[in-house]
Amino acid sequence: MPYVLRHRTTGEISAATLRNVYDFDYWGAEWWAHQDEAERAAAERPDWEPLQVPDSRLKLFNVKLNNDPNRRLFMDDQGSISVNTGSAR
Repeated sequence: MPYVLRHRTTGEISAATLRNVYDFDYWGAEWWAHQDEAERAAAERPDWEPLQVPDSRLKLFNVKLNNDPNRRLFMDDQGSISVNTGSAR
């Protein structure tokens, strides 16, 4: 199962420009295949922690982000997902 980064206070799931298997860029949830990789990434960002999620949840994150860098994805402690479509970063 993949790992994502989740902000401890806000519940935001880290997103970035990624590259798919067809070599196209897209806006999606950042993820790592191994826990140690995710922990290294989290160590560079205060208040972010790695979180293991099922592949289906990672796919849902990307559907919710809709390839739109203006969207911010949040997941609460119960696993509910919400999207903020505020201004660009």
